[in-house]
Amino acid sequence: MLAWGVAAALAGAVLLALGAQLQGRGVRSAADRSPRGTPWHRRLRALLTDVGWLRGTGLLVLAILLQLVGLLLAPLPVVQPLGVLSLVVAALLTHRLERARISARGLGGIIACVAGTGGFVVTAALVTRSSAAPTAAVVPVLVILGALLTGLLALVLTRRKRLPAVAWAIAGGACFGFTATLMKALLDRSSVAIQRGDLLGPALPFSLLILAAAGAAGLAGISLVQRAYAGGSAGLVVAALTVVDPLMAIALGIALLGQASGAPGWSFAVLAAAEAVALAGVALMARNPPRPDERAVAAASTRSAG
Repeated sequence: MLAWGVAAALAGAVLLALGAQLQGRGVRSAADRSPRGTPWHRRLRALLTDVGWLRGTGLLVLAILLQLVGLLLAPLPVVQPLGVLSLVVAALLTHRLERARISARGLGGIIACVAGTGGFVVTAALVTRSSAAPTAAVVPVLVILGALLTGLLALVLTRRKRLPAVAWAIAGGACFGFTATLMKALLDRSSVAIQRGDLLGPALPFSLLILAAAGAAGLAGISLVQRAYAGGSAGLVVAALTVVDPLMAIALGIALLGQASGAPGWSFAVLAAAEAVALAGVALMARNPPRPDERAVAAASTRSAG
């Protein structure tokens, strides 16, 4: 079951990178067709009719579904770090599709991402466990999420034109981390309820509350990420998401849901070291993104002219 969960999460990471590329292009294309001052409903129509954006959205939906499968079959600290590989896939896609060159430092970042993520996932698979979180453990997550969403709403209403794209992406990643944590709690609780034949029992109202909170966090994350796409590159957005989303989810899963209860002390040092290596790789990739290969672009232009 664990292997299937990891496989689903890996497939979701690939689709996330593909979807982010298409959505980012779609947002910028719709913005080009809707200059500043265009009514909001026309800007929304331009976005919803963009084929690339729709395809990217479809891939992101599939990525989310695969992530849910991974969360159902494996512990949260095992599944979430695999999202870092989306950044690797995004860099390779940029290299392939846009004739961009990956520098030596960028390649080193890719290697560090893969190595750090692999070490984290292997260690987490050995020392973490997946079990239904009690109600008392889920309530603090809901309270923290409520405070976060309230703060973000106030931020959007008061400073929406002053924040850089990376800030919106980081906020979106935090929301997605809460979504993953709550969906993991909901899936584990539902699995236990099904085994007991008590899915529609007294715990149902609280499960519906968890589902509603996860949905609210997911919608907030989607909205924030669209703002990030409008002001930054898809690579920047994916980089921010792949750092913040897993860190938030893992912290909540370990600190509040007890995903690593009973783990030996040495494992936390290994997990921290592996995560540090992965984050260093992300930082290298973010600072050294694939850049257009001038010779390849010039050759392509010459072939087109001829």
